[in-house]
Amino acid sequence: MAPPRVVLIDGTGLIFRAFFALPATLTTTAGLPTNAAFGFAQMFRKILQGRQPTYGAVVFDAGGRTFRNELDPDYKAQRPRMPDALRRQLPSIDALVEAHHFPIVRVPGVEADDVIATLWKEARDRGMEVTVVSGDKDFAQLVTDDAVRLFDSTAEVFYDRDRIRRKWGVLPEQFPDYLALVGDAPDNIKGVPGIGKARAVELLATHGSLEALLDAPDLDPGIATKLHRHAERARLSRRLATVRTDVELPVGLLDLVLTPPTPADLNAIYRTLEFFSLLTAEAPDAHTGRRPQYFVCDTPEMARAALQNECTGPDPVGVHVLVELEDPPFGEVVGIALCPRDAFGLYFPFRGPGTTLGVAGIDLLTDWLEDASRPKCVHDAKAAMVSLGTLEVQLRGVVGDPALASYLMDPTRHLPHRIEQVARATLQRALQPLRGLVGGGRDRKRFGELTVDRAGAYACHLADATLGCWRVLEEQLDEEGLLGVLEEIDLPLAEVLADMEQTGILVDPAVFDELGRGFEAERAEVEAEVHRLAGRAFNVGSPKQLGTVLFDELGLPVIQRTKTGYSTASEVLDKLRASHPIIDAIERWRTLDKLINTYTEVLVHSTKPATGRIHTSFQQTASASGRLITTDPDLQRTPVRSPEFRRVREGFVAPPGHLVVSADWSQIELRLLAHLSEDPVLLDAYRTGADLHARTAAALFDCPEAAVTPEQRNVGKTVNFATIYGQGATALSQQLHIPHKDAKTYIDRFFALYAGVAEWRDQTVTRAHMDGFVDTLGGRRRHIPELATGNWSDRSYGERIAMNTPIQGSAADLCKVAMIGVHRALRDQHLDARMVLQIHDELLFEVPEGELEATVACVRAVMTGAWALAVPLVVDVGWGRSWAEAH
Repeated sequence: MAPPRVVLIDGTGLIFRAFFALPATLTTTAGLPTNAAFGFAQMFRKILQGRQPTYGAVVFDAGGRTFRNELDPDYKAQRPRMPDALRRQLPSIDALVEAHHFPIVRVPGVEADDVIATLWKEARDRGMEVTVVSGDKDFAQLVTDDAVRLFDSTAEVFYDRDRIRRKWGVLPEQFPDYLALVGDAPDNIKGVPGIGKARAVELLATHGSLEALLDAPDLDPGIATKLHRHAERARLSRRLATVRTDVELPVGLLDLVLTPPTPADLNAIYRTLEFFSLLTAEAPDAHTGRRPQYFVCDTPEMARAALQNECTGPDPVGVHVLVELEDPPFGEVVGIALCPRDAFGLYFPFRGPGTTLGVAGIDLLTDWLEDASRPKCVHDAKAAMVSLGTLEVQLRGVVGDPALASYLMDPTRHLPHRIEQVARATLQRALQPLRGLVGGGRDRKRFGELTVDRAGAYACHLADATLGCWRVLEEQLDEEGLLGVLEEIDLPLAEVLADMEQTGILVDPAVFDELGRGFEAERAEVEAEVHRLAGRAFNVGSPKQLGTVLFDELGLPVIQRTKTGYSTASEVLDKLRASHPIIDAIERWRTLDKLINTYTEVLVHSTKPATGRIHTSFQQTASASGRLITTDPDLQRTPVRSPEFRRVREGFVAPPGHLVVSADWSQIELRLLAHLSEDPVLLDAYRTGADLHARTAAALFDCPEAAVTPEQRNVGKTVNFATIYGQGATALSQQLHIPHKDAKTYIDRFFALYAGVAEWRDQTVTRAHMDGFVDTLGGRRRHIPELATGNWSDRSYGERIAMNTPIQGSAADLCKVAMIGVHRALRDQHLDARMVLQIHDELLFEVPEGELEATVACVRAVMTGAWALAVPLVVDVGWGRSWAEAH
């Protein structure tokens, strides 16, 4: 029988670590800071995994002077007072501890370390297993045997005796002696001047303890002088660093019996603090007041009756399409759940053990699913449309989508707005964990392997949550004036994106195969050159080995260090370029390696054999700016910045008799800046067709526009776009490789030329401070909690967001409006051209050769007229047999 387990938690240390580790922007809607409390709650989830402790406590400092202050008035004297934002969280943290059914121990005049050490000693005297939860290395001295472990919950690392020795080089019982030598800055323990960590480890390995060192006759004279000169200081440091195990406590260990927390108790405090992501599942009827009724409609007669009697009213019906997980959304549709009202669901099974409707059962639902007059709400409607498209069913009548609605309410708060995240935030309800249903690893089951009852209950509870979330979010959208954005942009766009995903883009695997072989051959040659320049072979892709070669063996100057060694990031190598020819070879190797691993191989593996196409997934709720993001694979990263990278686009082709057409807005974000700022110089440049980059360069270099060189124009272009992203002089100087003062001069001259932009920027940031959010031209809203923090860095970041979101977010809105318009126009004009890809400001089409002229005219008309701006929208259109030829 295992001995009782004791968990002693260093509450004071952990709340400080959480407070400084998590962003200060974590607050409740009422403005109560919660970053330390949230980190503390996450820590509890980690330590309570596995065997339930028998005894335990969370120990906090009670404040006031302790015996260490009497020994040394300077002990911890340098520490600042507790930040007010943390002090305000202390009652919440106490409530969290109580909800976890852990006793709280505070002893006036005694540090938490000594309380924990005293309880530790009692536990060990009773033969119990002890885990001390803390990130403070001082507790290493308590790991005296295999029944004691130190758990750093931040790093998620358990320290036993061997791990402590490997990390610090000394045994746990030597830790006070070690700190006596090297000191401990956080506690203002001074140690012995001139003795560092490595020397301290060496001395203790040889002599064992501080007292043995002080008595040793054969020490190095320099070390002996330091030790004897500071002997009393070292002894004092050892006393300060040694935890006491004999303090008088108001409770004993046996008083600290633990009982497991209940989901209801935990969820109550999580809801109060708005930690919705931590909510756990409760009893099915905990929130509705009644147990849900979910029915399996497994015969045609039941299916028809259910649809007719329950799903023909005027109110939206929650819909969930249950799709196999291996290849969403193109996987097999296992069944469909409909929820016409709270806690009432209908499941129509197509596959699985038990009675089902069979694959042909979709015919029973097709009319209802395709009926636009039957209102439906679907979480991630786009994915449901793609899944049903595999069955040749077109989902219509979608009036609500909780994923899109949650994203509109606050794009960054619940990224990427999965149903379980939205349900927690909106309904304060935890959904059934998927792993608990299907398992994990090799034992993971497919949905089609579950009985129809289990699969149906799961699908129905998701449809139920979808309906509940939509009802709450619809009201919130209406109150915030955002319902129109959902109805006019985001929901129509979901249909467009579903069509694009189903269509995919044709690729020529032979092109990628040829490119891959060429890149691999060159990478091997470059790797050999790197090894020759280094004087030996090593793994060029290993930052650790590369750092050893560059800085230890070749002796290049160290630019930056990381926690694990030398930094070999691209910006570091760029600064070392002139120091050694190996740098150019390494960067070339990295370029080729990225081409192989990120592009050619990924694109080949992403091609569906059945279609010969890549069916990328367009994510509507994954970016803070409102931009669409592509995944599986990410085709928006298919770059054009070098000849090799541009060649990747040669593999994206048109089928026989078709052409690839590329339509790309010219300088869309700068044109939006002109529209928003109403700056007269910007407006004039775009209205007259002037070269904006040359005009900026002329101001930067104080020369006529006609005299601007290509190099100067590139600088002007960089400065123009840096403005959109709110870059300061530091970022610009690094980008242009110029001194900081020159970069600042460029920025000052930019705003002198475009004074209207400076005025708009200041007004926008000021308004954002007042409102807490900014809007785009399309009505989209981004909340910026960073603006309300006391941290200068966070606040500056928030101001950059406030400036660039109206530009970047409006560009995203414009693109979405144009995509909807083009999709409709092609259909209305009965053209067979298909939109297949969106990449930032570029739209890609697959067009029959005979429709080229009509399609180009249609696309150009929609894109240039998508919005009425103060400056003209210009679209560059190209075409060819491949994407590379078209763009």
